[in-house]
Amino acid sequence: MSTVIAKQVIKAASPLMLLVSLHFFIQGHNLPGGGFIAGVMAAASIALVYMVFDIQSVKQILGKRGQDIDFIEEYVPLSDAGVALAVGTGILSSSLGLSFLSHRKGVVSIPLFGKIHWTTAMLFDLGVFLAVLGSLLATVEVLGEQ
Repeated sequence: MSTVIAKQVIKAASPLMLLVSLHFFIQGHNLPGGGFIAGVMAAASIALVYMVFDIQSVKQILGKRGQDIDFIEEYVPLSDAGVALAVGTGILSSSLGLSFLSHRKGVVSIPLFGKIHWTTAMLFDLGVFLAVLGSLLATVEVLGEQ
């Protein structure tokens, strides 16, 4: 059973943690950060919600109230997709005659945002993010059942 204070703190802190996770993900290809730390931060945010609120509240947040959800079945494919994406970026660069995991970068102009710098390393980071997020949430779920 959680206290009202803990619930209110998590309601405020969890979205902020997800924003910090997004920041770490976006800056990761140029500065320290990236998919791994972003995945850890996002998983920590969701794990805090699991610990403070009951499982029905989590189902309600996910829009699956009243359904029997096996979270392991949802997290493992997320992790699998992340590994496939991360490895796929290396295989794609190799198939194009480049060295394994070589990346390209460029600039695109978007109205209201201006020039946005992009790099294919973000696809690799996204794969790492998904793999870490899925693995950690599956681990939290298994340990939570104990």
